[in-house]
Amino acid sequence: MTISERPMPHLEGATHRQVRVRGVRLHLAEFGSGDPVVLLHGFPQHWYAWRHVVPLLADGHRLICVDLRGFGWSEQSRTGYDTESLAADVLALLDELGLEQAVIVAHSWGAGVGFRVCERARNASAPSSPST
Repeated sequence: MTISERPMPHLEGATHRQVRVRGVRLHLAEFGSGDPVVLLHGFPQHWYAWRHVVPLLADGHRLICVDLRGFGWSEQSRTGYDTESLAADVLALLDELGLEQAVIVAHSWGAGVGFRVCERARNASAPSSPST
């Protein structure tokens, strides 16, 4: 499906790019450098919802403001808007960016996605039980 052709809002220091994960292109607005922090917007928002927070965190952090599937300038799909699928998108994005860990900051609807990302990442890294 199409990616929005609306004009992109300007925020000083933003680097915009598209990353393909799980069959869709996700838009990222990135700021700063340092420890990675992924910011997940609420409903019905996009990366620009973080415009007041970005200047406070960009010094010493690599901020990755993701437009979740179908929002902002990310690609739409017919399915994949449930919490589990959106969390899988974020985990795939972290893999694509080569990040083994990141801080997740989220609010509203994005908080449920962020919680599921953390839960799945924790379960994936947990040592397996010894067989008896």
